[in-house]
Amino acid sequence: MACTIGFASLGWQIVGNDIQLDRVEKLKRGITPYREQGIEEALRAHLASGLVSFDESLERATREAEVIVIAVGTPSRDDGSADLSALDAAIAQLGKLNIKSFPTIAIRSTVPPGTCDRIALETQDWAGVVCAPEFLREGSAVADFLNPDRIVVGTDPTAAALPYVRLFEKLQKPIVFTSRCNAELIKSCSNAFLALKISFANEVANLCDATGAVADDVLRGIGYDHRIGREFLAPGIGFGGPCFDKDVRSMNHIAMLMNTGSQLFAATLRTNDAQPRRIVSLLEEACGKLDGLEIGVWGLAFKAGTDDLRDSLALVILDELSQRGAKTIVYDPAVHIAPLPSGSRLATSALEAAEADALIVLTEWPEFARIEPSSVKARLRSSIVIDGRNVLDADRYRAEGIYYQGIGRPTPIPQGERSASTAII
Repeated sequence: MACTIGFASLGWQIVGNDIQLDRVEKLKRGITPYREQGIEEALRAHLASGLVSFDESLERATREAEVIVIAVGTPSRDDGSADLSALDAAIAQLGKLNIKSFPTIAIRSTVPPGTCDRIALETQDWAGVVCAPEFLREGSAVADFLNPDRIVVGTDPTAAALPYVRLFEKLQKPIVFTSRCNAELIKSCSNAFLALKISFANEVANLCDATGAVADDVLRGIGYDHRIGREFLAPGIGFGGPCFDKDVRSMNHIAMLMNTGSQLFAATLRTNDAQPRRIVSLLEEACGKLDGLEIGVWGLAFKAGTDDLRDSLALVILDELSQRGAKTIVYDPAVHIAPLPSGSRLATSALEAAEADALIVLTEWPEFARIEPSSVKARLRSSIVIDGRNVLDADRYRAEGIYYQGIGRPTPIPQGERSASTAII
């Protein structure tokens, strides 16, 4: 969807196709399949201008195309490998069509190294192939498309990429020309490195909790180093969503197959898998027990700005709470249907979800930070808040008499209770 709107915003004529016919019908009416600020307004404007249209027929959609962009899902299999069945099916369908123009196929899906070279061999008689990975964040995908750090294009020879590269001329952004295999690894390893930064931030935050340090300050100090950078150094419940976990697992799987060593990939996954259980343990320590309690939950989507529940760690935490005997009452401003554990239910507002024994924050929606702590305390049956996203103002909550615990934000020890060995300088 972001590609469609992005290319249309650059002035190109776009015809979209999807195997889900009901989705095509909704797109024709300007209804997008996911939530993002401004995306439906942009789609409707491009539909009205005629730059964007949708067709149920793949043959009609590709008949006049110079460039065919493929952006299908490549989810993880149980062993961590990427499931390429949707991509292979798309290529097979295109191969059955009577395409006369020798188009350029741009594969924007995240795929393991060697995939695009294989497809290039399969299609060499009727199309050229470039690996054109996208670097888009869900919730800001269109903005990211129109303001990329770089445009990566993998092909051989370089001239074969020119029809695709020409689409981005107006952006005047750096273009990295490289091999298809290199482009595939640039995408997957970029995501793996960002996931590593999140796992690192969580381990630092957990250490801060144990030592009495404040992770907000520690990580900010680390991030000012230009060699490291501040982005993604934010502790929380771990990384979820349809990209990071999948891509790290894929890289780990490939490294194991190639016997090149996968210690960092594996450690990133172990840290991330453990973090949701740590969040539940913090809640259990504060409450004394979870069995028989009702826990209010703020947030289900894997990140703010979207309604996407794919690989959301909030759902993992809800399952863990259920296994420990707790029920949950859950609110997310973008999610209205969700696969909740037995005995749990969705609330219609954040304050309704706070009518519980304790409260836990699992998605960093800005509106949660605007709720008055006094309103939360008035509804909680015990004044316990575990902020798994560090989105709330710790000082204001504690000033209200609420037991507040963030990630790497340890509860201050009262002056009179400090041990004699504590040094204050």
